[in-house]
Amino acid sequence: MVIWAERPVEVSHPDKLLWPDAGVRKRDYLEYLAKMAPFMLPHLAERALTIIRWPDGVEGPYFYQKAAPSHTPDWIRRTRIWSPDRQAFFHAIVVDSAAALLWLGNLAALELHVGFSRVNTPDVPDVVALDLDPSVPDFEPVREVALALRKLFDELGIPSLPKLSGATGIQVLFRTQPVATYEAWRPFTRMVAAYLARRMPRWVTLERRKHLRGDKVYVDAPQHGKNRTLIAPYSARATSLATVAVPVTWEELAQGVTPDQFTLATVPERVLRLGDLLASLPPVDPKPIVTFFQSSAVRR
Repeated sequence: MVIWAERPVEVSHPDKLLWPDAGVRKRDYLEYLAKMAPFMLPHLAERALTIIRWPDGVEGPYFYQKAAPSHTPDWIRRTRIWSPDRQAFFHAIVVDSAAALLWLGNLAALELHVGFSRVNTPDVPDVVALDLDPSVPDFEPVREVALALRKLFDELGIPSLPKLSGATGIQVLFRTQPVATYEAWRPFTRMVAAYLARRMPRWVTLERRKHLRGDKVYVDAPQHGKNRTLIAPYSARATSLATVAVPVTWEELAQGVTPDQFTLATVPERVLRLGDLLASLPPVDPKPIVTFFQSSAVRR
């Protein structure tokens, strides 16, 4: 089977079930990627990609892949990345076309994870996100923490949106002009996390070790850093329902939306109707924000 985008992409085993419980075959997944490419590519372009592959579907084994596979065709763009863990350079894939997205789909790359900065400015993020990670499968606490974070960001004059991770968490994010480094942003993310822990001690923890969190929501401030990644907007997730990481409005979150409502089957129609909610977020000027929080950190 061949599917066409900017160039032909050969598809192997198109009828392989990737999400058996949801009845989603590889051809269905590739159809989703083809429909969603115009909305996904702006969030993938110019960013090094980490993929998670499930060659036999979500009920089988999986593996992470940061480096481009050895059989990556010449037309797939790659970028040279330094790995502090390996103390060596490797070449990561950069998705800049629908064809590249479909090629990854044929590899059963079911989850696409990206960082907060672009490859030409690796030390300077243009997205800031607070990752809210619940410790138990109850969505209500993480919803309440996200809404409290929205209130804080509104008071700070920062337009933000919640992105459902497609699993159990929420990421509250905003766009920023790419002029402040990760180091400059660190006092902001740490103090916001500490504020939530003080304001909502029953539901918020800053404990990194999962077995010590109890039933609380972990506010993962360190996740906003160089070489760290989050699930990309509109990426599929390896859940039984074939859910998708999707931005929602604050009103939808307050009214009770849940991750199981957003799947490979439902998201394309939603995005065609509403557009990409993240595209409407104006980038904030980071200078007054980071300056204030840096000085506040010094005073503490």
